[in-house]
Amino acid sequence: MIPGEECFDNVLDKFDIDDIITENEREHLLFKLHRYLAWVGEPLPDMITINGREIRLHDLIWKLIKKESLSEQERQWVKNLIRLLEGKEDFNENCLQNANLTKSQAKQLYDEAAGLLRAIMDLRDLEEGRIRKADFDEVSTRDRLQDARRWVNFVKHMNE
Repeated sequence: MIPGEECFDNVLDKFDIDDIITENEREHLLFKLHRYLAWVGEPLPDMITINGREIRLHDLIWKLIKKESLSEQERQWVKNLIRLLEGKEDFNENCLQNANLTKSQAKQLYDEAAGLLRAIMDLRDLEEGRIRKADFDEVSTRDRLQDARRWVNFVKHMNE
């Protein structure tokens, strides 16, 4: 089987030749994915499928963040999840690099890979104790306050 062939079966039968991603577009997406901090601002995937099992990834990460601390067993579980997510991200990147894709399929793979990178980074931070519930609550409150101040300043500026 050609690398990437398993990504989207019979893709050439399902689209117009003008909808195929060009090599330049492919390289651009791969470059964006490899940029430093490419995952910043990317949404966490709500649900992913790994080894035929669906995982509500977004909910899972939020539940872990809300815990005061992780037990050693939970830390080991997080390490295993990171390994699985890295495998899925590598698969998506390989498909993006090698498969015959439409522009929408390439964008879908890119978005999922970037979201997986964000999930991996969040889980690594959590595992290493760099994210704690108290920190998150403090940052969230500070962000809401800054948003409110910007909104008030915007409204004042508009009235002038």
